[in-house]
Amino acid sequence: MSKIAAQTEAHVARSTLEAVFNRYHEAWEAKDPDAIVALHSEDSTYALRAGEERIQGRDALRANFQGVFNSYPGYRADVQRLILGAGHWVLEWTMVIDLIDTQQQPFTARIDLVDVVDVDEAGLVTRKDVYVDGAQRSKAFARAGAP
Repeated sequence: MSKIAAQTEAHVARSTLEAVFNRYHEAWEAKDPDAIVALHSEDSTYALRAGEERIQGRDALRANFQGVFNSYPGYRADVQRLILGAGHWVLEWTMVIDLIDTQQQPFTARIDLVDVVDVDEAGLVTRKDVYVDGAQRSKAFARAGAP
């Protein structure tokens, strides 16, 4: 038997979790940081698992999400799979970004990501971790001349 203790998750009705996910996804598609953070708890955390520090709190989340939208205003999400648990969801998706390469030629980058999102009994996001395909990310940004 493993000595790793499983984290206890909230028990959220599936219909509630689906509704929260749908509102959350719509807010991201609309690139609306205020609508996104309204669905987060006050002390919610976010981490992009690509070397960035975990951030906490609605103000920090809002600033971070606004930064994403400013940096990639035309990004799109190509969703592959959604898995709903008792108090979480896992979303496999691809970020599609139109970039300019070092020769000033436009290209479209595709970067695979996986979101793991915890939701509390009130239907608020308490934690979001985003895992990124580092090789795809590095290749795309290198082609665009970014570090």
